[in-house]
Amino acid sequence: MRGFGRCLLLLGLLLGLLAGPAVAASTAAQWQRLFVPNVENLLGRRVYIDRASLRSGMIGRQFTQMQVLLRANAGYPKGTLLYTDRAVDCAGSRALSHHWRIVRPDGTLLRDWRDASPALSPVQWTDEDGLVLKYVCTGILPR
Repeated sequence: MRGFGRCLLLLGLLLGLLAGPAVAASTAAQWQRLFVPNVENLLGRRVYIDRASLRSGMIGRQFTQMQVLLRANAGYPKGTLLYTDRAVDCAGSRALSHHWRIVRPDGTLLRDWRDASPALSPVQWTDEDGLVLKYVCTGILPR
């Protein structure tokens, strides 16, 4: 368990470095794990929200989401980190993603890209992604 805590600390520092020096200096990531282990095993990944990144902006609330692959998937090895900067309009049931980063388990940045004009998509509150967005809107953990 100590190793897992160290891994989360390292992930927070890595995210700070990827986000830029201003963000790294101002806030440390506060990762909230959203799903219990048996759901994570079913999904094939762990899903976290950086509570320190939650703020008003864009279409409602902005936040950073991190996923850790529990098994190799789509050509990426187990342990790959997928960061997404997202926004959700809780009242309007709309969401968007506008910045992505993919980091190998050894910390090597594989991809980093932005969408200048991201498309809004409707939220299905009962699926996995909807439960993530519901946590951002209400603060209630999915279980």
